[in-house]
Amino acid sequence: MSSVSDSGESNGWGRRRHGVVGTIRNSVTLTIAVVGLLFILGGYAINTGIWAAMLAVWGAALFLFGVTTYGIIWWQRR
Repeated sequence: MSSVSDSGESNGWGRRRHGVVGTIRNSVTLTIAVVGLLFILGGYAINTGIWAAMLAVWGAALFLFGVTTYGIIWWQRR
């Protein structure tokens, strides 16, 4: 016999958080957007030189591509 166990989180916040993380992990375009944000943060952490600028530009491009593509796909499926 099999049973499903509750994670112990009685409020809706835990389910909502897992829903957001699950949405990002199951969406290639949102994953690209998150990688873009990580590139931007990496460029901010470096803060000097050509690599900081390159990471910021690549990150911004990846973020805009990911969010825009996700929005277009979401709009088309509505």
